[in-house]
Amino acid sequence: MTRKSSTTDRRVAQAISLYRSIAACDECIARGDGVHALTAALMLPCYRADFRRLVLELDPLEENELRLALQPLSLDAHSIKSSAGHSSEARTA
Repeated sequence: MTRKSSTTDRRVAQAISLYRSIAACDECIARGDGVHALTAALMLPCYRADFRRLVLELDPLEENELRLALQPLSLDAHSIKSSAGHSSEARTA
């Protein structure tokens, strides 16, 4: 494994982990689990900001790997960009 692919794997894994944290927070908030929902509401902006930052740093290969990894969750590129809080137009501008 090369250094580049190791970095790619790490960043994609980190993005997947953040995405799962965002989904878990959304689910917890939707259920209204008292203190858990409050904690999730406090953490959600942090997870989204970290995910947004990381997605903006991904190169096209990493972005494609992330898209493929999230496919089983029925997500597409638009969903990934939406979770990151930006559109593809904003990234290329």
